[in-house]
Amino acid sequence: MFGRKITLFFLVFSLLAGQACRGGGSMDAPAGSKSQPQFKPGFNLFSPQQDIQMGQQSAEQIMRETPMLDDPQIGGYISQLGAKLSAKAAGERFPYSFRVVATKEINAFALPGGFLFVNAGTIAAARNEGELAGVMAHEIAHAALRHGTNQATKQRLAQLGLGVLGTIASSGEAGDTGGAVAAIGGLGANMLFLKFGRTAEKQADIEGARIIAEAGYDPRDMANFFKTLQAEGGQRVPEMLSDHPDPGNRIQYILAEIPKLPVSSNPTHSSPEFEQVKARLTGRAPQMSAGSQLRRIGPSDPTDLELKNRPPRPAGQFKAFQAEDNSFAIQVPANWDALPGGGGNYIFAPKGAYGKMPGQSEDSMMVTHGIFVGVLNAQGDLQSATRAFIQRQLETNADFQPVGQIRQTKLANQPALAAAVAGPSAINGVAELDITYTTVTADGRMFYIITISPEDETEAYKAAFQQILNSLRLAR
Repeated sequence: MFGRKITLFFLVFSLLAGQACRGGGSMDAPAGSKSQPQFKPGFNLFSPQQDIQMGQQSAEQIMRETPMLDDPQIGGYISQLGAKLSAKAAGERFPYSFRVVATKEINAFALPGGFLFVNAGTIAAARNEGELAGVMAHEIAHAALRHGTNQATKQRLAQLGLGVLGTIASSGEAGDTGGAVAAIGGLGANMLFLKFGRTAEKQADIEGARIIAEAGYDPRDMANFFKTLQAEGGQRVPEMLSDHPDPGNRIQYILAEIPKLPVSSNPTHSSPEFEQVKARLTGRAPQMSAGSQLRRIGPSDPTDLELKNRPPRPAGQFKAFQAEDNSFAIQVPANWDALPGGGGNYIFAPKGAYGKMPGQSEDSMMVTHGIFVGVLNAQGDLQSATRAFIQRQLETNADFQPVGQIRQTKLANQPALAAAVAGPSAINGVAELDITYTTVTADGRMFYIITISPEDETEAYKAAFQQILNSLRLAR
């Protein structure tokens, strides 16, 4: 009995090794690629050509049974973005194709051979092109690493045993795609239900991060999209997280991979084409809730040089404000409202410059002009705490970039630091400049003020911001 098990082991090993060598293909990086992939395709009884033929059969069935988005502009954009990303995929040169599914669910999926589908809801949910590219690169990696037929192989071996080996092998040699499909049970659209395991998901994450880095994007955007999905989870898990379960610390290991990747010093985060397609899908630019006081700023007519719908400029008169815990006192323009930011933090802004996005909690406020003020528990010295604070701002606002270096200054007559970041406002796309000032309180916490204004109104708000900073008094 023992000898029989040994014989069976070597029989299986020989069959698997022979088939893998015949049809596995190499995983060298394609021309123009800057780094080698970290993973090779797993054991697979199918040839790459069978991946293509089976994937095409399944794709045709899905397109017959699933509503596809018939919009040349959106479809063309997704195909162009997909071509840009798939050019960086390693492995077999699959004829990648991309289609948009007409559903608001956030999801995407890949069939063997490079047939990819992106739900319209995914495009609408992405905050920038980098996030969308991250989702698509993850799916491209699944196809490039042949996870679909690898999973089908394991399933059929578990169901039919070694008897399926010769059937698939012989059909591959004869080029009989129908025989290969029949050998795995004619999966068709049911291939979507072959869920990938933790290992495959992690490989697709890491390989996807490599793909978008080489395509000129920032892998942090990929991590940010998964972070957004997690935040939206609540009681109902988003479809994409259900189909692509977190292998464990997904965001952390994507970020940990970045130092190993050829990330551009000036990566692409978004594009006018993405913004146009997203607006086309949603039917509108980002809007505030009906009860919000915030209005879209900027000229209603691009040829009109007057700044219409802007909030009122800071008043010349100032009013005093003291924090409930007496940690600080400050003066702000008399026409600014004081809004609780939660956790002992405050927002000061004029009417028309603040509001909540639909579905956000009461303590989540969007601001286009004004200041954020508060006190935080922070670790390390002021320099490291400030860097960490700025980094959290950049992670929250993926399109923002640092402006210059952190510099030394004075705040409340004591040493302080100042750091600037800039980027398009998440509310209306207007270029915005935010400057963060930090110092240490008497009890060792970090006090901060963030001044916020559109770049084209910096001079109009400069004097008000300076008077606010000069008025600050910290508890002793």
